[in-house]
Amino acid sequence: MGIGRGAAPRTRAALGQLCGVALALGTIATAFDRAYAANVDLSEIFDILDADRDGVVGRAEFLRKKTEVFYRALTDLDGDQRLRPNDINITSQAFADADRNGDGMLSGSEFVQARFMQFDAIDANGDQEITLEEFREFIPQFQP
Repeated sequence: MGIGRGAAPRTRAALGQLCGVALALGTIATAFDRAYAANVDLSEIFDILDADRDGVVGRAEFLRKKTEVFYRALTDLDGDQRLRPNDINITSQAFADADRNGDGMLSGSEFVQARFMQFDAIDANGDQEITLEEFREFIPQFQP
């Protein structure tokens, strides 16, 4: 799936699912997206992350999605391409921890290095696969 500005339009359902994924990983923050994500079961979001449908999210799958999530979370593609606190659905402490240079915004580099986006942090047992159970345990600690 392309992430460029010329990407084909998505249906409302597909866009809603992507917003749900982004929120589950701690991003995107319109009122509609938050309401949608609150009603989406984490297993549905996990299924979206599990691109090969093998029941686990491998490191390569996760790395592809977190970059995509950052670019989808940007509200202004022509601007400075950084996320502001109102663009991302995480606690203020998680945002502050991720904002390494303290400018009040997250660059792509800061986003992918943030604890809430670290594969190893979610992979609690270290087996190089994220299970639905690990995903369910990890996500709530960063949501407001």
